[in-house]
Amino acid sequence: MPWEGIPSRRCASSNRSWPNRGGKPMSAVHERVLAALERREPDRVPTFDVMEEYANIYEILGRRPFPTGFLFTNRWTSRIVDKTAGLLNRSQIFFAEMDRFSYDRTEAAVKMGYDAAWVMHVPIWKFQDSKVAVDIYGRQYDVIVDGRGNLATPMYKKGLIASPQDWYGWDKRDLFRLPERANRAFRRIQKDLGDRIFIMPGFLFGLFENTWQPMGFERFAVALRKEKTFVRRVIRFYRDHFCLMLEAWADAGVPGAVYTDDMAYRSGPMLPPALMEELYGDAFRHITETAHALGLKIVVHSCGNVMPLLGWFADCGFDGVHALEPTAGVDLAKVKQLVGDRLCLIGNVDITHILVDATREEVFEAVRKSIAAAGHGGGYMVAPTNSHHTMSVERLRWMLEAVERYGRYPLDLSVPRNPD
Repeated sequence: MPWEGIPSRRCASSNRSWPNRGGKPMSAVHERVLAALERREPDRVPTFDVMEEYANIYEILGRRPFPTGFLFTNRWTSRIVDKTAGLLNRSQIFFAEMDRFSYDRTEAAVKMGYDAAWVMHVPIWKFQDSKVAVDIYGRQYDVIVDGRGNLATPMYKKGLIASPQDWYGWDKRDLFRLPERANRAFRRIQKDLGDRIFIMPGFLFGLFENTWQPMGFERFAVALRKEKTFVRRVIRFYRDHFCLMLEAWADAGVPGAVYTDDMAYRSGPMLPPALMEELYGDAFRHITETAHALGLKIVVHSCGNVMPLLGWFADCGFDGVHALEPTAGVDLAKVKQLVGDRLCLIGNVDITHILVDATREEVFEAVRKSIAAAGHGGGYMVAPTNSHHTMSVERLRWMLEAVERYGRYPLDLSVPRNPD
């Protein structure tokens, strides 16, 4: 394995220290990531992990998790879940499982040799029965089990908030508990693993998704025309809530955060950029200013074709942008030209073919092209655009090996006859 000797190199101290961690010296891996986020040239293009799938994580760790999904699909156990869902929710067993999952996925990122990890911690779902879940914001979902018997991220079905009265009357107690739960989980993760990887917490959902999804898009469109004061109230509420999450993460000692909010289809933004600015611009700037005041770097994640939103993301104060999906028509070289001096670019490695069933040569070539498009002068991190359970751990390792081959500064992007 090419990563066997990396920990000693990765964990060497740099000359910098963390302002939000009592002046603790910054490790070399943290300096590498920080340099990219500040659009400086590090020693090597950093790597950024986004894996959120049980199957892949436990394959990396060499463990066999209990196939929780079995409880929801087996003819007999699913009936038990149907009858005891309320008891299971009150016991918060699934919330405790989320703490363990977030720790394990960070440990897996360290074992793989990533420089940074976007670590989701989302104790937000409750089960109505073995087929249906709801979240603490007002969405309903179909329960999803992956091909290996693990629970996967539930599939959004519809919103449950039909009116302002529904939203004001919605039980928000678990939502108010999220910052405390996040602080507890990330204190342990940061204490045990934070010196070896740049941890960037995230949770679901962002302001845009939390505004429209609990209503449904048609109801949201009506609210934009007839109840804009209410929409602004919801945005302000979730802005303040996200800032509390930032406080919780910073108190846990992590160095950064990911703001997760899908704002685009593959064809382009879901709302016109001018309307996004009108509704969310001030809130986004408040979030980034809060993060920076706490000593955190903050990256925005959005799937889809975000090309028309990139300049706005920079105007709002984000340090970087993740996904940059090639399958959504995002041209990484053009992105570098447009905002490479204002945003760290993260992602662009395809998850439909390259990290699923491509050859080793194809993986190396995809990474080489991404580094060639965005790596010059710093300000780029190699990462998958997202995660799903059919991604290949072997191909993720090839991606990391390719970064070792092509990502050292000064960049050498010549094509070897054989990646070996």
